[in-house]
Amino acid sequence: MDYRVNTYIRQIDCETFITIFNEQHGKIWSSSEQRIFEICREIFHSATVEKPPFDIGSCLSSRASYATDLILEINFTPNCQHACTSYSTFYYQVFNVLFRNPTDDEDTVDILS
Repeated sequence: MDYRVNTYIRQIDCETFITIFNEQHGKIWSSSEQRIFEICREIFHSATVEKPPFDIGSCLSSRASYATDLILEINFTPNCQHACTSYSTFYYQVFNVLFRNPTDDEDTVDILS
């Protein structure tokens, strides 16, 4: 997120980011990405250990989409406009995951395992 007015932020897609990251850090993105998934899994597990009102409750018919800014925050209102600008299939992928529960989508990562 950008909290300052009139600030230039360089926008790059995932493939470009991974290429730049690997060049700068010696091709370690895949291990870094795996650790990020582990951290996200731990965050959601920690948020569901207790019953409401202390933690997030369980409801099989409920769905949610979260955005994770690895530097700043996790929030329950992702910047969908920005996501759609960068990835034209964003809404398709989100609804596919939330309501169809795909297991073979190459753009979906199951962080539960």
